[in-house]
Parts: sequence; structure tokens; C-alpha cells
Amino acid sequence: MTTTSLRGGLRLVQLLLIALIVLLIVRGPLYGLVDDGPYDGAWGGPSRSGAWLAHAAIAVPIGAVAGALLVAVERLRRRLTLTEQGEPAAWWVRPAAVTAVVLAALFLTLWTRQL
Repeated sequence: MTTTSLRGGLRLVQLLLIALIVLLIVRGPLYGLVDDGPYDGAWGGPSRSGAWLAHAAIAVPIGAVAGALLVAVERLRRRLTLTEQGEPAAWWVRPAAVTAVVLAALFLTLWTRQL
């Protein structure tokens, strides 16, 4: 993979993380506004407040991790940009970028197959 394609792949990883964060906000802390119920089969159900709290308790930490990953991917993308401009790069930048892109593709594939 070229550096340009890796940077583009990392941008797609960032879009995936942003979409995940938006989904977590909508389906986590705002769960009670999104789903009208009944909450008998929902996590934390059968009450609306229990389902709301359970979804929020799961979504908030995952959202924090996704936000940290978003920052890490941006830093990695900037390191690749510096490499293109002739700056010396650490040995791990390209393998880390390839790993991030492959893992994001795997995550997206597995997620869409479960739907």
C-alpha cells in the first residue's frame, strides 16, 4: 500500500469511528427517546429507566474508547503525512496504519453480517 492510500484508508477508519460515536450517542444515553418500548426484552428492562440506564452505561465507556481511537488514528495519519514530506518516520507507522485499516474493515464486515 502506498502512503496516499494508507492515509485515505485512515480517513475511512475515522469516518467509521465518527459514525460509531454518533450511533452510541443516539442508542446509548438517548435510548429512551429513540425507542418507544415496550422494554421487556431490552437490556435493563422491563422499565424504561432501567433500559435507558443500561444502554447509557454500556455506550458511554465504549464512546470514550472510540473517541480515544479517533485521536490515535488522527495522530497516526499525521505521522504518515510527515513521512510523505520527507521527515524520518518511526518503523512502526506503516504497519500500524495497515493494521488499523484491516481491523476497521474486519469490524465493519462482521458488524454488517450480524444485521
